[in-house]
Amino acid sequence: MNNIKKYPVTYTLLALCILTYIGTTLLFSMDMNAMQGLACGGFNPYYVQVTHQYYRLITANFIHFGLMHIVVNCYSMYNLSCFVEYLMGSKKYLIVILASMLSTTGLPYIAYLLLDIGAHTVSGGVSGIIFGIIGAIGALYLFYPTQLRDIARNLGMNVLLMLFISFIVPTISLSGHVSGMIGGFVSAYIILYITKRKRQKFFYSS
Repeated sequence: MNNIKKYPVTYTLLALCILTYIGTTLLFSMDMNAMQGLACGGFNPYYVQVTHQYYRLITANFIHFGLMHIVVNCYSMYNLSCFVEYLMGSKKYLIVILASMLSTTGLPYIAYLLLDIGAHTVSGGVSGIIFGIIGAIGALYLFYPTQLRDIARNLGMNVLLMLFISFIVPTISLSGHVSGMIGGFVSAYIILYITKRKRQKFFYSS
């Protein structure tokens, strides 16, 4: 209970993923195919455009296509999310999560509208948010390089490996991962920049 109160955003994300997976398992099975994933709120840009079901930009972040998929994602998110939520605070961290969530599906949707790519893909999972958290850590490093040097060094190799796997495995959404990272980095950088300016303004005015 203490951890839940300390990291409310992290535990809410985990709960949403787990409850959604239980629901989709009851509807279909522990391992869903693309059409079943689409029926449960998965993201497909062509389908969003035609049906105008824009809620898929959100719901797709929480569906998972198999037990291994959700276990790996939830484990990775827990290890990274608590750390960043602790550093940024829950309110600011929630903004980063929402930005990562929307960019994970929003940027690929814009790419589809402009370039007509990704029309036949169905995607889902919280991994885009995980990459958004990684992007936020990158922004934190830019503001606090000394304190986060070792963490950034170790995380950097893992990020490269994850991006490589995203590139070579056709069932993994590389565009979603990169888009999530962009959203997490940009939103965290803006928040940290504004916070720093406010502190400087307070310091010089006092």
